[in-house]
Amino acid sequence: MNSKIVQEIAERGKREQWPYPRIFDALKNAGVESYAVEVSNRRIVHHGGDVEWVEPSPPEAVTLPIADRFDEDALKLALRRVQEKKTDYIEFLREIADAGIRSYRVDMKTRTVTYAGRAGEEHVENVPRSIAAI
Repeated sequence: MNSKIVQEIAERGKREQWPYPRIFDALKNAGVESYAVEVSNRRIVHHGGDVEWVEPSPPEAVTLPIADRFDEDALKLALRRVQEKKTDYIEFLREIADAGIRSYRVDMKTRTVTYAGRAGEEHVENVPRSIAAI
């Protein structure tokens, strides 16, 4: 994994508002094998081979409180809203924090995102293939 390329993809994807499958495929092509997101502090750690790259949090980042109760329906609604571009990533994180999601892990090999609650509850989503050429 080339951390410089991963950083460029992360920055460009946000700036140009790429759909998630396109970001996913670009990261995978750059050698990312998985990444994990801590919802409360927006900490993102990318893994590939023996390399780990921590994406810097934006200066305006605030700590998000995580609800005690895992609410799968609220998580699904937040996912649908961000997929339909009715909300942005920051609001998506707020919504999943309110749904009791403490973290999520993206596995490039299985093309899955696993959302985890405080007590070990999980919800797994499949990542569709990108229709846009990178």
